[in-house]
Amino acid sequence: MMDEFELTDQQKAFQTLAREFAERHIKPIAAEIDRMEVKMGLPNFPWDMLREAHKIGLKTIAFPMEYGGMAADHLTQVIITDELAYVDATCAKTISQCWKQPQYIIHFGTKDQRDRFLGAMRDEPTYMMAGAITEPDYGSDNMLPYEEPEGGLKLSVKRKGDGYVLNGVKHFIALGGAASLYIVRGRTDKTVSVRKGTGRFLVPKDTPGFSVTAQHDKIGFRAYPNGQLAFEDVYVPKENLLGGKENYDVSGGPLAGWNELELAATAMGIARAAFEAALDYAKQRVQGGKTIIEHQAVAGLLADMYMDLQAGRSLVWQTARIFSSGRRDTKMSMASARFATKVVLKITTDALTIFGGMGVMKELPLEKYVRDTMIFTHLADGPARQVKAGNLLMRPE
Repeated sequence: MMDEFELTDQQKAFQTLAREFAERHIKPIAAEIDRMEVKMGLPNFPWDMLREAHKIGLKTIAFPMEYGGMAADHLTQVIITDELAYVDATCAKTISQCWKQPQYIIHFGTKDQRDRFLGAMRDEPTYMMAGAITEPDYGSDNMLPYEEPEGGLKLSVKRKGDGYVLNGVKHFIALGGAASLYIVRGRTDKTVSVRKGTGRFLVPKDTPGFSVTAQHDKIGFRAYPNGQLAFEDVYVPKENLLGGKENYDVSGGPLAGWNELELAATAMGIARAAFEAALDYAKQRVQGGKTIIEHQAVAGLLADMYMDLQAGRSLVWQTARIFSSGRRDTKMSMASARFATKVVLKITTDALTIFGGMGVMKELPLEKYVRDTMIFTHLADGPARQVKAGNLLMRPE
């Protein structure tokens, strides 16, 4: 699909690499890790898959070349994510998170921070980073255009000697429990708004006082860890303050739209898998003496699904092209994420209609696509994305 997009030879090579990687290292484990128990220790995490991704350079493909990457642009990342998510969203998110979180250090970190932490991710096969913003009482309100001091996250930061002490709790943290480094957003100045009074602190997993206190058992993306983190008098040396700045608003700039494109690409990979599964089933299932695709109602539903799929993928890929050209069109990235979320939800539920009773049976992959889809609207930045989209569209040009 998407042959109408003219890809470079390098992008085609990455697409083939991702497709073959998914077939060889993701497909054989996808169903098993989805059905395994979620608990502390992460017995269902795809560590071997991650090691293989590291081995071929897929884990760090978005890194600058001096840190072992290939500086893959946004369109290349979308292409790869689409191929991986087509086979399994859990593994796709694990790898794309390896590209996303380090961007804070790539763009805003000091030279020492880049050398230490990007170097570790380049050299260690299972080294990953996680962002820690959300708290039990503060989620999408961190994204609101609210300038009063009492709003937003509360993890406290106090100076101590030549560093800082962190106290508080973070939850719904992607890769919580699996990551080696946590990029923690904390309140450095409670007299101003969250946007103006927070910094980011680089906290290695073995830091005294830091612990992972829970693993959330989700309906979808089950092997993609989502943990709760506790900070009890966690000391962070000044060398681990991102960029060396206490009040550092990094919500825009080079990272604007990154989250939305990653999520949109993952959603469209699932949508493509669900559509193709429904199409194949409709060509085989016989009712009323003929395959159900020969029934007008089913054929019409499949046609609508195909149109929605192509519209969604076209929007996401075109937005990625815009970003790859150097233009940060955050309205487009928000629109892509919102539309992709709607499309994947519609396509997976329409696929259930076509499968009938078989659609909810665990021996077929469709029920997993539906469960994974629920994550986009209820956990994976869904509410926050709606808030941000509304805010952007209300801004004057």
